[in-house]
Amino acid sequence: MHNLKRMPAGAGISPRFSHKDLFNFSRDCLLRTGVSRPDAELVADHLVLANLRGVDSHGVIRLPYYVEGLEKGYLNARCDVKILREGPSWALIDCGMGLGIVGAVKASDIALDKSLNTGVAIVGAVGLGHVGMLAYYTLRMAEKGLISLALVNGVAEMPPWGGVGKVFGTNPISMGIPRSGSAPILIDMATSAIAKFKVHLAAAQGQQLPEGVALDSEGRPTRDPAEALKGCLLPFGGYKGYSLALFVEVMASALIGGPSSVEVRNHPSQQGGFLITVINPEIFGDKRQFLSRVESLVSTIKSVRRAGGVEEIMLPGEPEERAMKERLAKGIPIDPDTLRRLRELGERLGVSFPEPLG
Repeated sequence: MHNLKRMPAGAGISPRFSHKDLFNFSRDCLLRTGVSRPDAELVADHLVLANLRGVDSHGVIRLPYYVEGLEKGYLNARCDVKILREGPSWALIDCGMGLGIVGAVKASDIALDKSLNTGVAIVGAVGLGHVGMLAYYTLRMAEKGLISLALVNGVAEMPPWGGVGKVFGTNPISMGIPRSGSAPILIDMATSAIAKFKVHLAAAQGQQLPEGVALDSEGRPTRDPAEALKGCLLPFGGYKGYSLALFVEVMASALIGGPSSVEVRNHPSQQGGFLITVINPEIFGDKRQFLSRVESLVSTIKSVRRAGGVEEIMLPGEPEERAMKERLAKGIPIDPDTLRRLRELGERLGVSFPEPLG
């Protein structure tokens, strides 16, 4: 993970808000656009959980764009899911260009049910909007004791390694691993060196980007988020990230018939295809033994001698779990630019934006 470095002209103090208030505001804004209450509550829960886990790039900052997508007709208020193809351990669904979070949850639930019957299940979803934080889906599976892999392609933002033309989305991948008595291990990462909305956040907060994550419109390396937004993002790890982005593109587009990244409408409410694989550990033996082996591995990881300056070796997902505990207690910080956008959205829709915590 990259730490965004502050520019000299800091971004100011971000007031904090109750997660319950942000949930209510997000739900009510979506209700005003014609989304059903269950779907509005599902999307609101997703956005606020992203904020609680410190994944602000996929939190309520997305709400104005989802509303805009609905108002412009890029998305349908109703997620009308149709099963296109189906077998005992697999399915392909079309979500009727409804809100992506609703469609991806439906796909995940189908995969969950099938995996409990067949041991392994894979479900693809096409015709859906932006699915948000992928860890939302793998977390749901891990909490039920299942291993999962989710991936999705999106608006073209990234070149193939060595190029400067946009071919791939940030094409994230998430993996969830259940544990016994502890929070799941959750891996959730873009195949780009930085997520697109983290560039937006950096621009809004007066921050520079790390080295080696973006090119400007002329194909030159840049740390200026405004220039990066005109150019393109780079894959993480050079050709390795490019290779994974290519794999995601094949699985979420070519395999299931979703749009390729270059075909996805260039709007933050849009997405390509979504694919989730769910594995029931019991297919390979006793589940308790599996969980015991996971804990043995965790113990080995945690006991490794630390490098200089490292206070603790952490598991994927641990920083987010700790952020959640802190933000549940102290509130969710909202940067000034996002705060302005949310207040403007509330005023336009007739939904009162909450007051910050004292």
